[in-house]
Amino acid sequence: MLPADPVTMIAPLSLSNVLTTLCALMCLWTASPQAAGGVWRLWRLATPAAFATVVSLMLLAGVFESTWQHDAEWLAALLLGGLIGRMRGWTLPVEIDQTWGLVRLPRARDAVFMAIGVVAMAALDFLSAAVEEAVVEPQHIAAGSALFAGFLACRALAIIVRSSRAPHVRLHDTA
Repeated sequence: MLPADPVTMIAPLSLSNVLTTLCALMCLWTASPQAAGGVWRLWRLATPAAFATVVSLMLLAGVFESTWQHDAEWLAALLLGGLIGRMRGWTLPVEIDQTWGLVRLPRARDAVFMAIGVVAMAALDFLSAAVEEAVVEPQHIAAGSALFAGFLACRALAIIVRSSRAPHVRLHDTA
């Protein structure tokens, strides 16, 4: 049974908070060039998603007083983000060079906005640890991060899956 006035346990600022924030910034750094569009290697689409996933799992691990409701909130956010990201990945107009494993993306800021969300969640966690008081409850921070990570991961996965079925377009000149 929970006490009448629960106090959220927050760990003091540590290396894990710094590394989580650095991974979130790497997520933003790797997602930023995608906003301008252009030709990318397929594997580079997954890089921001990988960093976002690391951040999300680190923030989930930082929830000390976890309950099944907190886990369900995190999982629901991950699934919702994944569903929205999958829809976005399937609806983006892309051209695929199957020979060289390249994809031409249109100008789209969705990945950058999601990466900014990941940075915001990591910054909230960092701030909470720095002041040793929960600015936002840790389970909500972890769930927010899962939402953004799910979007980025399923968006990239949908584009990569589409690449095997899309008609070939020459995007690389060998001359």
